[in-house]
Amino acid sequence: MSLDADDEILQDFLVEASEIVEQLGEELVDLEQRPSDADLLNSIFRGFHTIKGGAGFLAIAPLVETCHRAEDVFNVLRQGQRKVTPPLMDAILQALDVVNEMMDTIREGEMPEQVDPDLLRILEQLTQADGGGTEAVQTVEEPAIAPTEATVPGLDDITEDEFEALLDSLHGNGQHGGVPVAPDNGRPADEITDDEFEALLDDLHGKGKHAGAVPVAGKSKAAAPTVATQQDQTPTAVPAEPALAATQEAGRRAAENPRSVAKATQAETTVRVDTQRLDEIMNMVGELVLVRNRLATLKSTMADEELANAVGNLDVVTADLQLSVMKTRMQPIKKVFGRFPRVVRDLARNLKREVDLVLHGEDTDLDKNLVEALADPLVHLVRNAVDHGIESPEEREQAGKSRRGTVVLSAAQEGDHIMLSIEDDGKGMDADVLRRKAVEKGMMDQDAAGRLEDKECYNLIFHPGFSTKTEISDVSGRGVGMDVVKTRIAQMNGSVEIDSELGKGSKITIKLPLTLAILPTLMVVLGQQPFALPLASVVEIFNLDLSRTNEVDGQLTIRVRGRALPLFYLRSWLISAASNQAAGEETCQGHVVVVNVGGVQVGLVVDLLVGQEEVVIKPLGALLQGLEGMAGATITGDGKIALILDVPGLMRKYARRY
Repeated sequence: MSLDADDEILQDFLVEASEIVEQLGEELVDLEQRPSDADLLNSIFRGFHTIKGGAGFLAIAPLVETCHRAEDVFNVLRQGQRKVTPPLMDAILQALDVVNEMMDTIREGEMPEQVDPDLLRILEQLTQADGGGTEAVQTVEEPAIAPTEATVPGLDDITEDEFEALLDSLHGNGQHGGVPVAPDNGRPADEITDDEFEALLDDLHGKGKHAGAVPVAGKSKAAAPTVATQQDQTPTAVPAEPALAATQEAGRRAAENPRSVAKATQAETTVRVDTQRLDEIMNMVGELVLVRNRLATLKSTMADEELANAVGNLDVVTADLQLSVMKTRMQPIKKVFGRFPRVVRDLARNLKREVDLVLHGEDTDLDKNLVEALADPLVHLVRNAVDHGIESPEEREQAGKSRRGTVVLSAAQEGDHIMLSIEDDGKGMDADVLRRKAVEKGMMDQDAAGRLEDKECYNLIFHPGFSTKTEISDVSGRGVGMDVVKTRIAQMNGSVEIDSELGKGSKITIKLPLTLAILPTLMVVLGQQPFALPLASVVEIFNLDLSRTNEVDGQLTIRVRGRALPLFYLRSWLISAASNQAAGEETCQGHVVVVNVGGVQVGLVVDLLVGQEEVVIKPLGALLQGLEGMAGATITGDGKIALILDVPGLMRKYARRY
């Protein structure tokens, strides 16, 4: 069944409700740690209440029913008539999952299906007092007090009672949201005349001839004559229900409150922009960057001081514009981190483990496309940390640790990159076990495995199908799908490294660029053809010295500070055989670019180094689309077309071991 609602109103509801649902997910997990927190209970209650009100306005009955039952549960909790227990939290979290599913259905323009009766029955049972004898927490309802200067309209915020009355009367819910009662005039209770509607608008906005004319019914004895006088003069301005009177008074007091006015003014300084439009602007900025690069190249060939100054000014303006547009696409990584408290909570409960999740750097900003792309890899890594990093409480006690394990998820900006880490204080990884498993799977012989350093052993888990698990479970373990994680991060021009200590824990570090639209690269030349290496993969550069090369197990290596690095000639992979023969193939001239591939460093030999250059990634044509080892193409400063290399893809294609 399709959803019949105004598209603009529906989209506004979806944006607001999605933010509330995201916040509810975090607050519900926090509630288990602070079950008596009155502010938290009230905030969750208001969250479900607000979604219910919006859904009621759009006539989305299944969503209204689910939120209403959840709201009732939290009304009982905040009154102290029931305690927060794990079964109760399971039911509420299940209700939140149902709300999420309904939101997805609504986004597709469809009406959600009816709620599972079993879930509604469970929620209904949870609205009954359990006789726990807990003290009632302070709820949003304020006790009745005598009118003093502090409660004079216009000198303070509206009360919570008036706020809820405002929501109830607007959305037809709450104590006034039952079966409509037909008034004496014969009209349905949910209909008002044009005059009444205009009067309501006047009172809500504090202007017009009806502004501030109708105080709250029953607010004080002194107010009664005023009400009577106003009723005689403008009978249509009097609401049919007390809630509507509260709505008018709440709107008037909110309008008179300076803080409310300031908040409204602040809201008007922001505007929602479709992300597709932001992408279009970013593409145009990318084209401007290419023009800037072209002009910078021409400047170096022309001895014209005025031209040089103009190009220099253009360079500054372009860089500022690029930074400003990038910031408009930035989102806090909290949008990803916010889901992990729930993931860890459910997983620990399922595995009967005690785990604390610590989050750092939630306000770190990065490109919205990266935020979306990071979600699945990070969920996988966090699940692995809980499943095979953290031991059971009994095992931790035997090892002299606290029963509760800790997983730390952190983010920080370093220059033009974002550093993410997932760290646990669990059992860690055993390098010897990993070496043995590599030999058993035929990945290498015993001698080669014995020469691996411990850190190289940890990175073996990124190989497809590599796992040290001895039993199958419904939770992904280390190695199960880790090759997919590595591939996804590589597609974002990022890198991933693992460090671990047996018995102490493990740490996975991910390095990503701030944005995917404009890529810092190292421009190199093979033969006569320019290529771009993503700068995030480059570790160091030095001149080729054949006296430092050796061949080990059929692999050419080069010694760097006492360590042997695998060495590969990019010319042999990317330039035609005829060109190689004409150039003398693997000559003694060249430069070595050391790159990081999944935590392993290798040396790539190139003919010429051009320098660092920011490029705009252009997709390859239909004939080259999906070509392994190529991330795209770009236009260089001198107008040539350069292929952007995908280093992990190159290694997979030409050096199978990596």
